[in-house]
Amino acid sequence: MKILIGISSSIAAYRLPNLVSQLRKQGYEVKTIVTERAKSFVAPQALAVMSENSCYTDQDEWQNTQEVLHIQLAKWCDVLLIAPLTANTLAKLNHGICDNLLTSTVRALGDKPLLLAPAMNTAMWENGLTARHIRQLAEFYDITLIQPVAKRLADGDTGMGGLAEDETILKAIEKSGKV
Repeated sequence: MKILIGISSSIAAYRLPNLVSQLRKQGYEVKTIVTERAKSFVAPQALAVMSENSCYTDQDEWQNTQEVLHIQLAKWCDVLLIAPLTANTLAKLNHGICDNLLTSTVRALGDKPLLLAPAMNTAMWENGLTARHIRQLAEFYDITLIQPVAKRLADGDTGMGGLAEDETILKAIEKSGKV
């Protein structure tokens, strides 16, 4: 299975090279997209090394080539996982905003599975807009929500909103590939 992982700007992004490594060990092909802000938390080079593929950024989208990268990536993958999914990226997706490589790729995904693994502060997770955005996205995409976990969050709060454990994410990916 070909897995495309979109990484948005949560502190939990630092965990993604390990997840990518685990997926490769299980025989999955993996490509990654990292948003500009997510580069503050995870190095594209680490993702490239672990995936054995380039890590794509917004700059790659605008190279002077005949190919349209977000279309190529959407066609390439069997499933797209966004981990961590921030409230900002969720809101952009819900409103159809395509202002970066990740959101443009999701828009071109078609009927392929879209796995969402949120990571955000408890107040943001519990805000009614979050549930509404997820429900509305499910009208247009084949969504699997990988529930966040309760834990002590990066900002010091304790509550729901932490990125799910790698094992939980791996199980969701495996399940998405079964008919």
